[in-house]
Amino acid sequence: MSQNFSSDDIDRIATLANLELTTEERTAFTAQFHAILEHFQAIQQVELPADLPEPTPPGMDTLREDVVETSGIGPERFSPHLEAGHFKVPRVIE
Repeated sequence: MSQNFSSDDIDRIATLANLELTTEERTAFTAQFHAILEHFQAIQQVELPADLPEPTPPGMDTLREDVVETSGIGPERFSPHLEAGHFKVPRVIE
């Protein structure tokens, strides 16, 4: 099922996206938009078996518990300009 877009449709999409299209850009956009929709149509036509397995078995907790770990990387590895464990930068507000 192919959908035809009028120039009004393309202009409306461009307006919603806050784009000002030249004639060449409008032509290119129309072709690209049609190609994208053809990909979606191809995806919709794929037959999937009715008995697909669940991505995660029911009741299985896929999340791990958060554990705090030290990285072993301190500020001194990033800059030699430290003062009391903090980065020392030039004053920007007087």
